Amino acid sequence: MGGEIIKQANKKTISALLFSFLIVAVIFSSIGNGAVVNANQKHVSKSIIDVKNPEINRDTQYWALLVAVGTYYQSPDKDRPSMLEAVDDLYDTLVDSPNWQAANIHVLKGSQATLFNLIRELLWLIKNSDKDDYCLLYITTHGYPLTINGQPLDLPPKDELDGDDEVLIMHYGFTRFYDQITDDMLRFFLRFLRAKGLCVIIDSCFSGGFDDSIKGYDPNVNKFDSEKFKQGMVEELAAEGRIILMSCEEEESSYGSYFSNYLISGLSGWGDYFGNNDGINSAEEAFSYAYPWVVIFTGGKQHPTISDQFPGEFALTYN
Repeated sequence: MGGEIIKQANKKTISALLFSFLIVAVIFSSIGNGAVVNANQKHVSKSIIDVKNPEINRDTQYWALLVAVGTYYQSPDKDRPSMLEAVDDLYDTLVDSPNWQAANIHVLKGSQATLFNLIRELLWLIKNSDKDDYCLLYITTHGYPLTINGQPLDLPPKDELDGDDEVLIMHYGFTRFYDQITDDMLRFFLRFLRAKGLCVIIDSCFSGGFDDSIKGYDPNVNKFDSEKFKQGMVEELAAEGRIILMSCEEEESSYGSYFSNYLISGLSGWGDYFGNNDGINSAEEAFSYAYPWVVIFTGGKQHPTISDQFPGEFALTYN
């Protein structure tokens, strides 16, 4: 994924990013009509077996929005085919598990992965999930800290301990600054989710900056003091009932798709095999499985990061 950083952005960057907030009002008007973008959704004909597990019942549904940019308008040097492969593998892994239904999974990839479509799909997720459901949001793309004239930039609300917002690049993002999403924008939409549990996976450079309360990860400790997340934080991505998995620390680059690939392997069964062997692949188990492999294969340059505010383990797939 490289370590590319857009080091400087002129004042038009601020205007463009602020403009992107305005399109929210336009898109919200479509939620009442149930408008949903026509994403790259695979149609899988598959019988979902009935698993006798208390976590799977008629009142509980699993919803997922999977986003892989991978290709960038007029910026072929930034293209990362491995992102597109990873999102397909994750989709296949989910639909192979009895708690997931193909109709409840939307995929945005390549040229469809624009900010406009991402917001439309976030509204789809908000509209369809309820208090008994579980949601998964996966995003893989390039990321970087927001700067202007080489100086850190923290757009309102001023909530960054390090002084700059983090940005994820969408399909047009390298040529059109408005096609980017900041950590503040992402938190804004996720505030409206009513789901019982939310798992967010971000595979990008500097992704650890999407939760400034985490500065590292001890593989022997899966839980963090909840008070630590509340000190000096304003509308952090981390919140009760959520688990956030990030491919690297805030000041690190994210290489290739190592994090996604090993996380998916963990969800395919290896996480539970090296975990508690209860037939459930949790987000925590998948992360614990992926962590050492990512560190090893990047020569210690990349350290995945976790923020776990979900009580117990967050079940994602079943063996």
